[in-house]
Amino acid sequence: MARSKKLGRVLFYAHYNEFGRVDDYVAFQLQQIRPLFDTVVVISNSPLSQNDQDRLNPFCDRLMQRPNIGYDFAAWRDGMNALGWDDLLKYDEVTVMNDTCFGPLFDFGEIYQEMQSRGPDYWGITTNIALTDLVIGSDGKVVPTPAHLQSYYMTFNSRVVLSPAFGEFWRGVKDFTDAGDVIANYEIGLAHAFGGSGFEYAAYFDAVEYWSKGDMTKYNAAFACPLWLLQAVERYPFVKTKAVRLVPEEIDGIRAFVEAKTNFPVQLIDSYIGVRYTALWKQKDAEFQALVHSKAFKLGHALAAPARLLSRR
Repeated sequence: MARSKKLGRVLFYAHYNEFGRVDDYVAFQLQQIRPLFDTVVVISNSPLSQNDQDRLNPFCDRLMQRPNIGYDFAAWRDGMNALGWDDLLKYDEVTVMNDTCFGPLFDFGEIYQEMQSRGPDYWGITTNIALTDLVIGSDGKVVPTPAHLQSYYMTFNSRVVLSPAFGEFWRGVKDFTDAGDVIANYEIGLAHAFGGSGFEYAAYFDAVEYWSKGDMTKYNAAFACPLWLLQAVERYPFVKTKAVRLVPEEIDGIRAFVEAKTNFPVQLIDSYIGVRYTALWKQKDAEFQALVHSKAFKLGHALAAPARLLSRR
């Protein structure tokens, strides 16, 4: 298919916030990665105040708000539909990303260039290995899981974008209400759809390589051992926000690394933790005791106090 004009790179960025607000780390993230893209479409699955819309507008070309249905894949689908497929097919690269990670911790432009130089058809930040019992759909059945990219960040080159598989995949995204169905059909389904079309992917950190060497602990490193990722993988760019809940014992180590070794404002992690987990701390939930005793939580609790007071007015 011939393209009349090249439009460079487009980013579709999915946002969701259970409090209906834009966290500071999200605004920072968009500010940092905006220069890499010719067009940025932000799709929020939560309602935003005019003040938050004004915060995001300088970092995007279009800001959409939609109901929180279908998770990030449905948000990306709607962003592509809103841009229009005739225009979408003119871009050299299409990127989808969500707001589930802190960062970039380093210059993401350098990472982008490195991944381009490897020459994959599409790429991401981390992979998950092939497993047989990791994902369970809403029907209670286990979903066979091939090795695949984790979907919080993926870039596709024009060869993929112009293929029938790309349009068929994204136009076929449904508004699933169960997260397991989304992972099974889309994060995992993407590996089937594009791998079956002969496309090859690459990841900045490939867990499959560690698994093949006999290291059984790194199959889902972004969630299970985020501090190890920061220490072992040179200039690793992100920390998953969910990791602070899954491995709270690593929070202070992550915080110390970010503060000493990266360009990321560590207080953005503190404030996120303070806003999210104050209510759970008050419930004395045993799961969160390591978290609430961390330096990050104590500082974040103090940072978040003005926001909590304002939200009560």
